[in-house]
Amino acid sequence: MSFSSSVKEEIANALPENACCLHAMAYGMLLFARKFDRDGISIMSEHPFVAETYRTLIEKTTGVTPLIRCSKAGNYTVFVQKKDIPTVLSAFSVDEHDAIARINRGNLLNESGEEDNMNCCNHALFKGAFLSCGTISDPNRNYHLEFVVPYRKLSLDLLKLLNEADIKAKHMVRRYVNVIYVKDSACIEDLLNLMGATMSAFEIMNIKIYKDLRNISNRRTNFDEANLSRVAQAACEQINAIRTIREHGQFEALPPDVRAVAEAREENPDLSLRELGRTFSPEKSATAINHRLKKLLALAQTLKKADAAPADGESS
Repeated sequence: MSFSSSVKEEIANALPENACCLHAMAYGMLLFARKFDRDGISIMSEHPFVAETYRTLIEKTTGVTPLIRCSKAGNYTVFVQKKDIPTVLSAFSVDEHDAIARINRGNLLNESGEEDNMNCCNHALFKGAFLSCGTISDPNRNYHLEFVVPYRKLSLDLLKLLNEADIKAKHMVRRYVNVIYVKDSACIEDLLNLMGATMSAFEIMNIKIYKDLRNISNRRTNFDEANLSRVAQAACEQINAIRTIREHGQFEALPPDVRAVAEAREENPDLSLRELGRTFSPEKSATAINHRLKKLLALAQTLKKADAAPADGESS
């Protein structure tokens, strides 16, 4: 089962207890489904639990029992019989002669018939809308939740409700269809919690933690690899310098402390400056080791320049 399907199943298994929220969820599912007007009330879904939730919500809020059909391909169609359409439309104060699909906030009132200050009915509408037209990407790949809405004004009504709930949603048109989408992972988590999909929200949080830890680990690995590369390159230059000094017969003439560092570097080409300092007794600091290695590099550079200089009597 895809992550989007598991989110829908979690929502479908958590129907509201309050009658007002049950009404709002049914309204959201009807309004954002395939058809919701005098010509037909229906939904299509590949998920049997979505089809069953649609039928249950209509039964509980209107007393009408829709019919369910399953195609050979396994897709479910739930529809209200024509004789029952006026009853369902009336239950949600929809004028059967009004073809404009908009959110009627009269369907989002609390049980006292007042505006819902707790916004639980708005959240219930989000539940129904998501079951009808919502999808969410696998958070292992990216963070993206969207509602695909056929009507522009209806999509903008939904956008306004989401923004009022502090969900940073946006609107776009994709192939002539209106899409309300959320890409911020924190907002997606908040919206899933509002819709009752708390386990799915926790799953996203866990995936984010895993990704953050993996990114930190990768950054540390890259940093360590870069450090090792720099240490190896520096050690190679130092050993080449020591070789040059030996070839010119200058090694034994080095000061004892510089010669000791040179010998330690030859014996330990893979050690960092700090690690190289620990091979001495008493231990030498990385600064002291670096100072002596710089002397070796400078001497080798001087010897190379002397080799490159024209001999006496030669034309320059």
